[in-house]
Amino acid sequence: MMKKRIFLSVIVLFCISLMLPSVVAQDWILKQGNVWSRQAGAIKQSTDKPDDHNGKETTRIEHTGNEDWAFSEGNRIAVKSGDVFEFVADLKSEGKGTVSISVILRKKNNDVVQWTYGTKQISGDNSWTTLRTKFMIPPDIETIEPRIVGNGHLTVWVGNFYATKIESRNILVKDSKPVKLDNRFLNVEVNPSTGNFSVTDKRTNRVWQQSLVAAKDFVVLPQHHSAVPDLQSTKFTLLNTESLTEYDVFITLEPDVPEMVVRLDGRGAMSGHIHYPPAFTSELGDRLIVPLNEGISYPVETQDIRVGRLIAYGGHGICMAFWGHIKDATGAGMMTILETPDDAAINITRHSISNTKNNEENLLQINAVWEPSFQEFRYQRVLRFVFFDQGGHVAVCKRYRDYAKKIGLFKPFTEKVKTNPNIDLLLGAVNIWYWDKDKVKLVQEMKELGFDRILWSGGGKAEELVELNKIEHVLTSRYDIYQDIMDPAQFDKVWVHGDWTTEAWPHDINWIDPNGQWRKGWAVDQKDKTQPRISCAVICDAKAIPYARKRISEELKTKPFKARFIDTTVAAPWFECYHPDHPMTRSDSRRYKMELLKLIGDLGLVCGSETGHDASVPFCDFYEGMLSLGPYRIHDAGRDMIQLVEDVPPQIEHFQVNPVLRLPLWELVYHDCVVAQWYWGDYNNKLPKVWRQRDLLNALYGTPPMYMFTRSNWNENKLRFAESYKTAAGTARETAYAEMTDHRILSPDRLVQQSVFSNGVVVTVNFSDQPFQLPDGSTLNGNDWRLQK
Repeated sequence: MMKKRIFLSVIVLFCISLMLPSVVAQDWILKQGNVWSRQAGAIKQSTDKPDDHNGKETTRIEHTGNEDWAFSEGNRIAVKSGDVFEFVADLKSEGKGTVSISVILRKKNNDVVQWTYGTKQISGDNSWTTLRTKFMIPPDIETIEPRIVGNGHLTVWVGNFYATKIESRNILVKDSKPVKLDNRFLNVEVNPSTGNFSVTDKRTNRVWQQSLVAAKDFVVLPQHHSAVPDLQSTKFTLLNTESLTEYDVFITLEPDVPEMVVRLDGRGAMSGHIHYPPAFTSELGDRLIVPLNEGISYPVETQDIRVGRLIAYGGHGICMAFWGHIKDATGAGMMTILETPDDAAINITRHSISNTKNNEENLLQINAVWEPSFQEFRYQRVLRFVFFDQGGHVAVCKRYRDYAKKIGLFKPFTEKVKTNPNIDLLLGAVNIWYWDKDKVKLVQEMKELGFDRILWSGGGKAEELVELNKIEHVLTSRYDIYQDIMDPAQFDKVWVHGDWTTEAWPHDINWIDPNGQWRKGWAVDQKDKTQPRISCAVICDAKAIPYARKRISEELKTKPFKARFIDTTVAAPWFECYHPDHPMTRSDSRRYKMELLKLIGDLGLVCGSETGHDASVPFCDFYEGMLSLGPYRIHDAGRDMIQLVEDVPPQIEHFQVNPVLRLPLWELVYHDCVVAQWYWGDYNNKLPKVWRQRDLLNALYGTPPMYMFTRSNWNENKLRFAESYKTAAGTARETAYAEMTDHRILSPDRLVQQSVFSNGVVVTVNFSDQPFQLPDGSTLNGNDWRLQK
């Protein structure tokens, strides 16, 4: 059958082409489309005949805004499930944004299923380029609308712009009988049409069903489903309708434990993200367990959280490669472990159910997202589902702790201190950021007020460091960074940072694409504050280590630091780099980042980094920012650090210091491996009205406090600092070498909690304003805590 080409022209041409069995192929140049921008007045279109396009008429789109925009004729092409289309556009672009081709998918009643389907994208300056995308129409789609979509400040010229129907495929699997897997804990049924599966936990009788919406881009190819006779594994082939890529799926039910493993295998180019397997849907009363920094939980009925994607390959995402899904009332549930996290993320979305009053509820759910590695699939992606009949978030964390030991991420302080005895100075030490004069005098005052152990992060002159090192239990450290590089040509406009690796400019910069567009890092204020900030570039992780070795080795000859804080290294994502001299996948980036942190230890220093991620547990000793949940920090926490804030923003009160939602997930896994601290713009005394709540969280978690202050602020509040230290650091030293073995919710409102450690220490905290009678009959006052041995 001849190809049937549908041109993006007036609706009459659409109708004619749809009625004919075939048409003569011809290019039709879009002249009268509709433009839209999220920013009013930021976009305009015109016709143009550029010299570099042989004088042919094109559509010119100028977008002066910083957000997204779209260009479409507005016509919709009637389609059927299984139709395969090719969408082609000749484009030229100038500017700093991105431009892509895609289609809108609509089902009956014109409801949009997906706004950007079959996306192909270019960015920055590009001479005339032909973008092509092929895709299949998934089930239940009635029409498509081709569009050109962009983002940012950009001028785009559009030449040929058309869609071609290539073929129609039969994607219906005739055999609808489910494939069944079984062990003594679980029964699994795999749908041979969709690739979805349900899991029945025989101990709790809960049936875990998967979301159909999340699987909309996949179909199972006919005749590609097989079960192994042992009833514990199956294999089938999925077709991604958006990319026309085939993936082999292997599902294995473990024989003797309530666990199953899903492997996804494929080859070749990969332009988008893969959302497979779909999310398990939630029930009322469920709670999601998310290792967002230290840890948080979301009742699935919650409507005030920001849904979306959290990467698994950097500190500003999930810091451990799992999530949990439990029933509050019983502690039963499941967890998912991402066994290949380097190019993975999780996606928090909502799905609808009807409650007992037949009202619709939008409940939270989570699914895994697989991302390209250097624009390809490259390697097998693996996740593991673990099911529990009790134990809640503690059981989830303990299963992950066992997994971390198995794959080599676990290295406790009892081992680290053998290599570097100064590790012991870190444990239980308050972290002090202070830049005023009289550093030694200040530390002496702190010691007199009962500050036993101090991590001194404020640096200092050589003679000051010598004196500080003489004071008992003081660990001297300073800030350092091996990520941001400023263009030397901009030095006259900005205040030059002494830790920029300027000699790396421009040959060691990270490229975000093969065209040489460099990756932007921290944006720096200009001396003229009326002018916009200037972005640093990011050094490629593959090139950072020699610069660090040289700088640190030279400095240690004159300044006797005992520790070093390396900013951004594990907070920033593992970055890809497309520079031809030092290309790098995310896995390469992770490896180079870990080598940088290992260098700090090899030079005899206690190592700290920002935020934290468990890939760095064997090499890092403390994290600044692990306690501070990234999305819920105060605005501009990384810039306006020293300024105290009186009014408490909603995200701080409702999330950051709210024990009802927070959970010590990191402590339950790695408390005896790495010290978790607050962020340097989100420290204990940053917001005085919630200072006590932070102290109590420190006490419950067995983590030390962080303070930042000026000399005048210290003089005015030194007694309050001393009292805070007694609370916040009260359990940090006592439990430093111990595992947190349990975390208990003692009251229905979740405001009374208890943590238990392997050395026998039990800490109970009452976050409420009212006294609470404990199980042993004693009373714990409101906003108070108790340590028992």
